[in-house]
Amino acid sequence: MKQNTPIILINSVRAVSGGLTKAAIKRANILAERFKKVYIFTLLYRQNIEQEINELYDTGLLNKKVEVLNVFEDLKPNKKGYKKTKIALKEKGFVMFRDEKQKLPSYRLYKDGYYLKYKRFDNAGKLLFVDHMNQSRHRTQRDEYNHSGYMTRRRHMDLELNKPRLDRYFDNKGDCYLTIWVNPETNKSSRAALFGESPKEFDSLEDLKLEWLEKKLNSIDRPVLMVEKRPMDNFVAKLQNEEVKIIPVIHNNHFNKPFNEEGEIRKEYRFLFSNLDKFDKVVLLTEEQKKDIQQEFGSSEKLTVIPHPAEKPAKSLQNVGATYNPHLAVSLARYVVQKRLDEAIKAFQHVVKEIPKAEFHIYGFGREKDNLTGLIEELELQNNVKLKGFTKDAVSIYQSAACSVLTSDYEGFGMSVTESLAAGTPVVAYAAKYGPKDIIQSGVDGYLVEKGNKKELAERIKQLMTDDKLRDKMSENAREVDKRFSVEKHKKDWCNLIQNI
Repeated sequence: MKQNTPIILINSVRAVSGGLTKAAIKRANILAERFKKVYIFTLLYRQNIEQEINELYDTGLLNKKVEVLNVFEDLKPNKKGYKKTKIALKEKGFVMFRDEKQKLPSYRLYKDGYYLKYKRFDNAGKLLFVDHMNQSRHRTQRDEYNHSGYMTRRRHMDLELNKPRLDRYFDNKGDCYLTIWVNPETNKSSRAALFGESPKEFDSLEDLKLEWLEKKLNSIDRPVLMVEKRPMDNFVAKLQNEEVKIIPVIHNNHFNKPFNEEGEIRKEYRFLFSNLDKFDKVVLLTEEQKKDIQQEFGSSEKLTVIPHPAEKPAKSLQNVGATYNPHLAVSLARYVVQKRLDEAIKAFQHVVKEIPKAEFHIYGFGREKDNLTGLIEELELQNNVKLKGFTKDAVSIYQSAACSVLTSDYEGFGMSVTESLAAGTPVVAYAAKYGPKDIIQSGVDGYLVEKGNKKELAERIKQLMTDDKLRDKMSENAREVDKRFSVEKHKKDWCNLIQNI
């Protein structure tokens, strides 16, 4: 029997990423055990994409049998090393001043009294970009460099809005192979021109990407395309190759605020739900979400549920009965509004009043970091609540704590819940759609709390911090999560779906 070829379509993949990307990478690794060839196609420009992909391979996060192709890299006519650009920190004839407001090393350069350049480097001294100014101090262009020293993109700026108006992409020989028009008011791409042996102009960047994707799929035997982001559904529905099987994978809640049946269907989901006939299967992560979709749009055989698996920690990390800090709670979540970490911090006020030694460590990254830091200071919790940054050692973090906390407004599944339980750490979570109610057995391996009820959240955390017997029993129960969300069943369900679709 001929094998199908699994292909994951996603914006980008990198080691430091959120749950959606982590889930896609894990699925690629699982499929690589069964299928001869597995691909990940990525559609976003990434300045250091080659380094990011190599890091995934080198750290073992991604099986080397999985081939990653990025549209911008793949279209480059010259990928071999030619024209590296060496730009020194100091330049002859320029006076340089450090920009102290920036965390990364950044400098303003003046010549003859004119402010003409702005440079930023990473902490390892690698050049990230150079901004060029005219004598009126308007930024005219930004040159971006990858870690190998090649200029990858030049952004030509609108002088009034100080936003990109035209982007030019360069290969490793220093030749421009792609130009994209950009609307400086919306930052959206429009017309694109591809150069090289077969120059072609496209009405939109999407048209260019669609042609690239079509050609790639036509060159692959029996392709099965898994679509990870909802804005891509309308895009892939335009594919002409009828041999391509298409499986949208839903990773998130499909309701607008308040993120339940009272909210409208989110705009990016409407095309999918109104055009299920254009797709071969749709994979969801929870039975609850499948039920909600069927109530709104009617029953469909195309909807199937394959939850994320609960993976047992490696034997060297299992540490059953290991010592933990009974006064420590943890969260592993991106610092974004959706995760409502502000709710968890406010609830922790009540914990600290009764347990002054209590600590709450939050591991993650994101744009809400400054707001969360401000809230911690406002509530005078600096000694108790710490923003610890991103961690690659989730198992040890969970095992060090009395419990983990999840206060999201909404989820698609909540991988952090199964990760915590598999590590033997009970979870106190808001009963948000979707995931926590499917995973947590309230009172057995954690607690479900009504969304927004910060006092009950605090009470449940305090229970697990002060009752060792309760915490130990729940920890024992928590480790059973791998039986309910089996890795083997997850593998079997995905492999059968890909091969038999």
